[in-house]
Amino acid sequence: MPVTTFFTMILAVIAAAALTVWAMVEFGILQILPLLALAALIARWGLSHVPGDDEPA
Repeated sequence: MPVTTFFTMILAVIAAAALTVWAMVEFGILQILPLLALAALIARWGLSHVPGDDEPA
């Protein structure tokens, strides 16, 4: 993995964490929690197992 890609990933994680903390402070946890759950479910779906090229479908 190139250094620039790794650095960009680190910055994206830090920015997402800062945005989450800001939103919780600004709007309250009860309004942000459903959005975080939705984001987690979308990420889980997106990262689900995909068979490789050499595996049968």
